[in-house]
Amino acid sequence: MKIDMSPTAVTKRLRQVSALRNLCLSLARSSAGREVVQRHPTNKKVQRTSLALGR
Repeated sequence: MKIDMSPTAVTKRLRQVSALRNLCLSLARSSAGREVVQRHPTNKKVQRTSLALGR
């Protein structure tokens, strides 16, 4: 299987990754995200997300 490395395809993938990152961070900012932080404060992924949000 070949991966399309054309400039258009790479740009599209970068935009998709950016949109997904923004979506994940907005979900982490929600009340459900704050609840997860309170329930799992020692989880490395939760800590990394909290750090990215500036908490």
